[in-house]
Amino acid sequence: MRTEDWNDATLAQAEEHLLGTALRQMEFSRIVDWVASGATCSLGSSLARELSPLSSGEDVRRALDETSEMRRLLDEEPPPMGGISDLSAPIRRAERSGVLDPEDLLAVADCLRAARLLRRYLERREGLEHLADLAEALDTDTGLEKSIRSAITEEGEVADDASPELRRIRRSLRDSSEELRRRLDRMVHGPELKNHLQEAIVTQRSGRYVLPVRQESRGRVKGIVHGQSSSGATVFIEPEMVVEMNNRLRELRDREETEIIRILSEISSMVRAESRRLRIEQEALSHLDFIYARARASQDMEAAAPTLNDRGYLRLVRARHPLLEGEVVPLDVEIGEDFHTLVVTGPNTGGKTVTLKTIGLLTLMCQSGLHIPADAESEMGLFRAVYCDIGDEQSITQNLSTFSSHMSNVIPILRCADSDTLVLLDELGAGTDPAEGAPLAVGILHHLHDLEVRTVASTHYGQLKSFVYSLDRAANASMEFDSETLSPTYRLVLGTPGRSNAFEIAARLGMHSEVLARARRAVSGEEMDAQALIRAIEEDRRAWEESRRRVETEVKDAEKLRRRAERREEYLRGVQEDVLNDTRAELRQLMSSTRDQANALLRDIHRLAVELKSGLPEGKDPGETLKKAEDLRRRTLDLRSRTEEQLRKKSREIEPEEGSKSHGADEETNRVPTDWRPGQHVRVISLDKRGSIIEVNREDEDAEVQLGVMRIRLPMSDLEPVEEPERKKDRIRLGEMSRLKGESLSEELNIRQHTVEEALPKVAKYLDDVLLAGGSKATVLHGRGTGTLREAVREYLRDHPLVASYRSGDPSEGGDGVTIISLR
Repeated sequence: MRTEDWNDATLAQAEEHLLGTALRQMEFSRIVDWVASGATCSLGSSLARELSPLSSGEDVRRALDETSEMRRLLDEEPPPMGGISDLSAPIRRAERSGVLDPEDLLAVADCLRAARLLRRYLERREGLEHLADLAEALDTDTGLEKSIRSAITEEGEVADDASPELRRIRRSLRDSSEELRRRLDRMVHGPELKNHLQEAIVTQRSGRYVLPVRQESRGRVKGIVHGQSSSGATVFIEPEMVVEMNNRLRELRDREETEIIRILSEISSMVRAESRRLRIEQEALSHLDFIYARARASQDMEAAAPTLNDRGYLRLVRARHPLLEGEVVPLDVEIGEDFHTLVVTGPNTGGKTVTLKTIGLLTLMCQSGLHIPADAESEMGLFRAVYCDIGDEQSITQNLSTFSSHMSNVIPILRCADSDTLVLLDELGAGTDPAEGAPLAVGILHHLHDLEVRTVASTHYGQLKSFVYSLDRAANASMEFDSETLSPTYRLVLGTPGRSNAFEIAARLGMHSEVLARARRAVSGEEMDAQALIRAIEEDRRAWEESRRRVETEVKDAEKLRRRAERREEYLRGVQEDVLNDTRAELRQLMSSTRDQANALLRDIHRLAVELKSGLPEGKDPGETLKKAEDLRRRTLDLRSRTEEQLRKKSREIEPEEGSKSHGADEETNRVPTDWRPGQHVRVISLDKRGSIIEVNREDEDAEVQLGVMRIRLPMSDLEPVEEPERKKDRIRLGEMSRLKGESLSEELNIRQHTVEEALPKVAKYLDDVLLAGGSKATVLHGRGTGTLREAVREYLRDHPLVASYRSGDPSEGGDGVTIISLR
């Protein structure tokens, strides 16, 4: 049919045909099977079998969000999906006033329980939107479920306690049955029948207890005959004396059956009353099971949800075809932003067809609400349809050639495609004379490009490579080929057209050089120039790729070093802050203690003064005694005042007042003396802290300075001398505290006989002390024992930011009972 003869109905039929072709050529049915296999029951499996691309962008977004929510739950804690089954048939039978059998009622109870547990599970999870909406359709009312559970056992039998009447009937049945068997047992083992029975047993026929009597003794046993064995040697007789008892049992069984039917009818009527709720619940469970199946497929494929857009932009990052087995080379490709036409060239078996199928299948999967096997940075456009012509689908019965088969697919695509569609064409223009196939391919590609159709086409024609350069918003791509190994790498390279590599492959395989020379002469100069240009572009691209990889590696290494330095700096700041806090606390405690002692002394002096005033020994001058006492009181007050002032000054040293500033840079030359010496007191200008010099390095013009409990190497230009404070016995020197800490620090930490919980804090403090004392090596003595303490210590050291390495001690150092630590 000519395209000008098409009407709306014809177009609709063509679109339906093209959708079927795309699903078939992309092997979408295998994805459907994959998803359906992940459902927990026939409900979700049935919905999965109907899986197909959604027509609405809103529906696609909702379906993807549902899959993402369920996938998150699967990764964290799988939801309780057991017990769900299809209740369609039982519900219909109940609605028609039918009586459900115990198995159907148990299925109803199981579904009610599954819905209740699933709703509670979903309500406890945060961040759910779509699944929470479905959970609201699941009822937590346990009335019907409890009624079924109380009446039906797990074995599918009506329970004795289903009703008081059934309990009475079954008790009577048991009593009557036991009495009847006892009487028959006495007959079996009595002397009257001993020689007339085939076997000394009691059996049943037609629900009545009988005895197996020998055929020849039939007249010796009075009763009702209920048949005989297949051989005729045995006759089953109900003895006359137990007929009434058997009648009683039959009557009780009939009453039991009637009561059971009444109970089942009553519960079935409850199911009928709840049928509407059950149908709503079944629909929600079906959808949840379908979402669960999609999430299972996502987990199996190691897939992720792409970002969706309405611009027709497609960007796949490390995409893998989910149906390929073995090691799959990931695909990076994009189309729809800077260009909407992409022509892929390259050698046969290089991966062009797989590339097109990967793009098409992942697009169909995404638009069906499925995650795609690609990195989460991938982005997918929302397309109205996906049309494709991939592979050779020629029909022998229709007598179609390869070219005719392709054209029968391409013609309706050209008619139906628009800017909201994605078109995939494999080996465009193939199957006919290249002199005509190449121009036809150009015309098809030009038509689709003018319509702004997102088009990916593969070809061998060199004309298409140059044609792409003549178009705006079009790009070449190629399947990479390693000319050294004569094999494809299956990597798609954007921006570079491919070449056939025929001459290189032939030469590598041993083709005669004269033949190759004639072949090259037969190729036009322009073609050879183009091939050379492509080869140069490929070499430049490989060099750039190698450089980019090296830069990325160096950037990653630099980033690791930066993060390590930040962790070390953060750790040191924390240690410094801890030490400063401890020192401040010590100062506050000392000041309080001094104040308390001074006040106590004042009280004693005052009390002495009162005592002296009230009664002095004869000859003593009270005025002189009081004068001495007052003088002692003044000196004590003065001591207290001086002590508090010293403590305030020390507090200001470790916690400078706000607003203090360092001198300007223009004074720097006047600040740097030439006679720096160890022990000299200085102020660190950049930190506004006071300390003392420990070591001077005149060659590098820096010095190691003790700042509180910290040792730090600073340039001399950052130091200025300060007046040495007076030495007093009650004054605290932070530098001396650090020196004393270093002098008192043990060469090793002994944590033997400690638990892991006791030992690890000691190890942490020991490393801090070694660091503050300026050490670079630490030794922990933990003993051999069971090895638990040793492994715990080394596990702690493995992630410690200040530990460069650690090892077991040498035999002379203690062997495995000791860990030697090197600090950074």
